[in-house]
Amino acid sequence: MRVPYRRIAGVVAVPLFLSAATACGGGGDGGRKAPDALSGDELRAVLLAQQELPPGWELTGGGAPVGDDEIAEADRSACQPVMDLVSGRSADIAPTGQADAGLLGPDGLGGAAHIGVNQYKEGQAAQLLDAARAALPTCAGFGVRQAGGDSIAPAATAVGESPWLGDGTLFFRLTMTTDAGALSIPYTVVRKGSALVLTSTLNDPGAGADAVPEVLLRAQVDKLAKAQLAKTGAKAQ
Repeated sequence: MRVPYRRIAGVVAVPLFLSAATACGGGGDGGRKAPDALSGDELRAVLLAQQELPPGWELTGGGAPVGDDEIAEADRSACQPVMDLVSGRSADIAPTGQADAGLLGPDGLGGAAHIGVNQYKEGQAAQLLDAARAALPTCAGFGVRQAGGDSIAPAATAVGESPWLGDGTLFFRLTMTTDAGALSIPYTVVRKGSALVLTSTLNDPGAGADAVPEVLLRAQVDKLAKAQLAKTGAKAQ
């Protein structure tokens, strides 16, 4: 298995952590640059530093971009928006920048976590999040495969409650059946302006995985919001 904050392709052959590609733009006209857009260096600076994490948490390094051949595909088109959010991109939308890291929580917390901040062109972060939110109620069961692959892994989703942070929050749990057992992966995604804060947690097959706690998620969203405000304030002067 690859390190959890990169992806779990070694287990199920699809990228289930939200570390999206740093490719240039999506399809169509690509959209406009958002007023609050952050550069790659600014995104890396926005990620929580070790001293900003809650007690007992530690950073375990950065992730790697998801390649075009690792985009997760649903076997039903109605469920593709869910896997687009998992992959951090769709056929028409790609992040313009990304920063992410692995996290380990206190002893007893199930799994290793990933946290990332993805920057999109104007309106595209909302499109990804809203499309997944609309699709989830009809995607209790479907199949997932790696782009271009033939092997399909049975999958199920369940939407849960989450604190309202930023401009919108979505929590869901994706369960995938593998030869080694069931993988249950909690995802919490928060939109703030033109960016998404993406978190997920992976544990061994058959073991439980805990969602990233609200205190950590809120700290990341607040730090992103502060950077965006500084960006838009500087442009207004």
